[in-house]
Amino acid sequence: MKRVLVIITTAFTKTGGLSSVMLNYWRALDKTGFTFDFASTNVIEDSLYREISKEGCSYYQLPSRNNLIVYVSSLIKICKGYDIIHVHANSATSIIELMAAKIAGIPKRIHHNHTSRSKYPVLNKILLPLLRYTYTDAVACSTASGEWIFGKNNYVILPNAINIDRFMFDCSVRDRIRKEFCILENEFVIGHIGKFMDAKNHEFLIKVFASYHQKHSNSKLLLVGNGPWYQKIINWVKESGCADAIILAGLRSDVSSIIQAFDIFVFPSIYEGLPLSVLEAQASGLPCLISSNVSSSVKIGTDSILKDLSDGIESWAEAIDKFDYTISRRDRCTQNYELITKSHFNIKEEANELMKIYKKKYG
Repeated sequence: MKRVLVIITTAFTKTGGLSSVMLNYWRALDKTGFTFDFASTNVIEDSLYREISKEGCSYYQLPSRNNLIVYVSSLIKICKGYDIIHVHANSATSIIELMAAKIAGIPKRIHHNHTSRSKYPVLNKILLPLLRYTYTDAVACSTASGEWIFGKNNYVILPNAINIDRFMFDCSVRDRIRKEFCILENEFVIGHIGKFMDAKNHEFLIKVFASYHQKHSNSKLLLVGNGPWYQKIINWVKESGCADAIILAGLRSDVSSIIQAFDIFVFPSIYEGLPLSVLEAQASGLPCLISSNVSSSVKIGTDSILKDLSDGIESWAEAIDKFDYTISRRDRCTQNYELITKSHFNIKEEANELMKIYKKKYG
C-alpha cells in the first residue's frame, strides 16, 4: 500500500482554487493500492473533514508558513513514512514543502503548478533554480503554467478537469436559485465566480456591468466568492450607481447549482492558470466572455470568446449583447460535453492520468 500526502499551499477548502482541482481528482481516482492524507495551514470545514474521514484519510493542520522554522520542522515530522508527496502550489515557494519532504526521505515528490504568474516575482525568480533540485515529477495545469515555472518540455500537463455531469443544465435548479436571490424570470443575470482578490479584476467587472445596466435595466450581476478584497468590492459596488442590481452571494459550496441561475459568465481576470469556473460555466451551457490573459486552452465550448482587457469597459459591455441567446442551454450542454471531454477536461478520463504519475517509477 503506497501512502500519499497531498499538501495545499494556500488553504484546504471545499470550494475554490487549488483545493477544488485536487478534490475533483481525488474523488474520481481509483484508489486501490493507495492511501491519501492531506495537509495545509487552515482549520477545515466540518463537512470536508467528514468527507475525507469517511474515506479513511487524515488531515494535518500545519503551523503558519510565516513561522518558517516551526512550519518546516512540523512538516518533516509529518512526511516521514510517506511514499509520495503531491504539492499543489502557485509559485516556487513550494520549495519549502518539497525540501522538507526530501529531508524526510519521501522518494517521489510532485510539484503541481496552477498558475503562470506570482505575486512575488523577484522571490520566485530567486527560488526557481533551487526548486528544480527538490522535485522528482513536474506537473502543470496548462502549457503556460508549465513553461513559466519548469521551462519547456520538462513537465506533464494535468488539466484542471471537472465532473461535467454535475454542471449539466437543470431548469428546476435554475428556478430555485433565482427565487432564492429574488431574480425575476425576465431578468438577465451576468455571473462571476472567483476569489475576491486582485487577479480576478472585480473592479473592471463591476464597471462593465454598470455600463451594461444603463442600457439594460432588467440585468443583474451575481458575484460568488469571498476573500481579502471584500471591502474594496463593497466600495466599488456602492460607487457603481447600480448597487441594487448587484448580488454578493458569498462563498458557496453549491456552485454547480448557483451557476444554473446565470445567463452569461463574464471572467475578466488579469492573470490566471486554468480556471475551473470557466470550464464549469461552459459545461453548464453558458456563453462565456473571458479575458485573453487566461490560457486560451480554457476556450472550449460553443459561444466562448477571449477578449483583451485593453479593449475597454464599453467594448466589454457591448460584447455581452453579441452572443446568440436563442440557442438553448440544453443544446449548448450537449455540444460542450463532447468538446470538453475531447479537450481532456473530463475528470472521469483525466483521473487515470494522475494515477499513472503516482505509479510511475520514483525519480
